[in-house]
Amino acid sequence: MLNWIKFITAFLLALGIAIFILVFYNANKPYATVGEKSSEVALSSGKLATAERSETYNGTTSLVTVYGKDEAGKEKAVFISTDKGEVVGEVALADGISPDKAIEAVKKELKVDKILHVTLGLEEDHPIWEVAFRSENGKLNYVYVFFENGQWWKRILNL
Repeated sequence: MLNWIKFITAFLLALGIAIFILVFYNANKPYATVGEKSSEVALSSGKLATAERSETYNGTTSLVTVYGKDEAGKEKAVFISTDKGEVVGEVALADGISPDKAIEAVKKELKVDKILHVTLGLEEDHPIWEVAFRSENGKLNYVYVFFENGQWWKRILNL
């Protein structure tokens, strides 16, 4: 009888782990697929020669930012619309501030406890850094900083 209890317990535990893995794999699948398709669009359009990584930006429109190098070897970011699957903009990374400089610009004026993410996006045809962070009071904050000069565009504070 004790062996049956051990077997059933082990079986249920293995089944639970398998279901857990399956659910998370399927939940991540669309996100990974969009990133792969966007990288292919950036490469096939000729905007990039190599694609290194991609990240999703959800602002007024959903975009995938694909980072890589062009034919001349310059580091660039290409913005791909998730709706249309086409290039909507591009920027040379040397022409603007780095994500670290965007974080510094935010930390100068606001008290930051933990940076959640820094994402390059496109709003009103201007590249911007979206800096998401938790303040010292535990509230969620979003600050948008212009890519070109590090000036603030807008802030969404204390959510």
